Amino acid sequence: MSNTAATASQELDFVFHGARPSLDFANTLRRRKDPLYLTVDLLHDDPSQDPSSLARWIEACRDNTAWGKTLPGLQHNTPCPSFNEIEQLRQSIFDLAEATLSSGELVDPARAKNAVDTLNTWAQHQPQPQLDTLADSRTFRLRSNMTLKEVLGFVARDAIELFGTSDIERLKECAHERCGILFEDRSQGRRRQWCSMKKCGNRTKANRFSQNKRTP
Repeated sequence: MSNTAATASQELDFVFHGARPSLDFANTLRRRKDPLYLTVDLLHDDPSQDPSSLARWIEACRDNTAWGKTLPGLQHNTPCPSFNEIEQLRQSIFDLAEATLSSGELVDPARAKNAVDTLNTWAQHQPQPQLDTLADSRTFRLRSNMTLKEVLGFVARDAIELFGTSDIERLKECAHERCGILFEDRSQGRRRQWCSMKKCGNRTKANRFSQNKRTP
């Protein structure tokens, strides 16, 4: 990661507009379609970084999403998968999303097959929730036994459920041409256009207003 990209990554944070794990995971690659800025990878670690970006991401998911609250805590000192493994899984999600959203464009069969194989392989590694009993024997909680490898397995399984079921009909990309955020449109009538109305929606409205003012 260049110094410029590293600085940018400190200015950006994880976003949770995807409405499901696999899309929130994909959206850790920020500004991927913005020609005015460097693409920023929020999961690309400095080798000395602890906790890893993947660990920080799943903890942020726990704080910001309903699905994140259902997961076990992370196992202490769980090793992090390599960045190549993280990147390959995320790219597989992008490849299948682009194949799904492409308008009549040719899809590379080999690329699609590789993406499917990657998801199927990672999906074999699933969190195994277990209960712990607290001191009063009346209160229980999930044991913190999830590994970071299982985090990727959880993401892969969600991606399989997205691309392999009717959920795929709700997959969209933010309508702002410089955004690229993926999300599942759960709105009534599937009318959602933006990753966030506060961000891209308002930005688009402001641009239109500015253009209208300049038009004689």
